[in-house]
Amino acid sequence: MGNFNIKRFGRTARWQLGMSYKSVLSFASGASFAYIVPYIGWTYPYLKGAEEVDPARLTHSVEMCTVIFMIIAVICGSFIFADMGTKKGRIAVKMLPAIDLEKFLVRFLAVTLGVAVVGIAAFCVADVVRILVCLLAGIDYVKFCLPDFLLLLFTSADLPGTSMSSGSEFPWGVNFVAVCWCVWAHSLYVLGGTLLRRYQLVAVSVVHLVLFLAFAMLLSFVSANVDAAVNDAGNNASFAAAGVVLLAVAVANWMLSYRIFRRMQVADNKWINL
Repeated sequence: MGNFNIKRFGRTARWQLGMSYKSVLSFASGASFAYIVPYIGWTYPYLKGAEEVDPARLTHSVEMCTVIFMIIAVICGSFIFADMGTKKGRIAVKMLPAIDLEKFLVRFLAVTLGVAVVGIAAFCVADVVRILVCLLAGIDYVKFCLPDFLLLLFTSADLPGTSMSSGSEFPWGVNFVAVCWCVWAHSLYVLGGTLLRRYQLVAVSVVHLVLFLAFAMLLSFVSANVDAAVNDAGNNASFAAAGVVLLAVAVANWMLSYRIFRRMQVADNKWINL
């Protein structure tokens, strides 16, 4: 079919959205419910008759929502080829009139940019539900929390009255390596979701946990006082170097995922896509 074609890529993306819109709606509903859970903890005392509204508790609920968003954004890569678990699904994807790169990029954008957009939209839905409950229950505190949610997600600024640091108290090197770790973790889930046909989320989560513990043990071995090392601006170069290594490994994981996708056949191994 030749080289990458933007029009063909757009048609492939529209086809993929049309085939998976039910899954998108299910994901959005599940994410909205997950966001509502921390809000229930905030509204429950006021529904039971508490008179004084504590804005700091609402801020804490928004913090929990950002943690939920980050977890979802990282692990969603394991579902990059979830619809190819059956022979029918594999035939439908492999027979698409598009090159492998276009098909893979559509999936990759779906579990990165698509998940981010739907996750933020789901938060808006949950926030509107909270506001409606406040209005119906007569809770005298109505605030749209999307700006706070985005501030916590995409900056290192801390909200007034917050109980969790968004990174402002740490040197920039620590914040950089933390972001790189999230990118690398997402690439690991993408690789696992591409390679494995069963239990991708569980298998990759176990590997991720083991690697995280190994990294923590290595850091404690290098420095006897981990807290001092993390808060020492003099270690920015070391943390930045570690971040660059994580980014390089992430790119390698994505490239390997693409190579595995190119080798996928209609009839593959029972456990892996090779």
